[in-house]
Amino acid sequence: MNIFKTFETFLKEPISVLKNSFIQIVSLQTDNIFEKKPSIDVSMSKNHAQITVVNNEKLYKLLSLVTYRHNKKQQEEKVHETT
Repeated sequence: MNIFKTFETFLKEPISVLKNSFIQIVSLQTDNIFEKKPSIDVSMSKNHAQITVVNNEKLYKLLSLVTYRHNKKQQEEKVHETT
């Protein structure tokens, strides 16, 4: 799995779609031998994007942290706009 290729695919979407969408990140850990291979799946609809990370807790934490920081930055910008 090439993480840079995954981000490249994700970033091909227009930024307005990502800004106006609800983004959900899901982590699945499985003990099934046939499903032990790490993978990532991105599903996008008009107002929703879901990133499903299977058997890769580090990637899940990275994506969650990026999303958290982005949301925090947006909140700070809104506060500065109103003052």
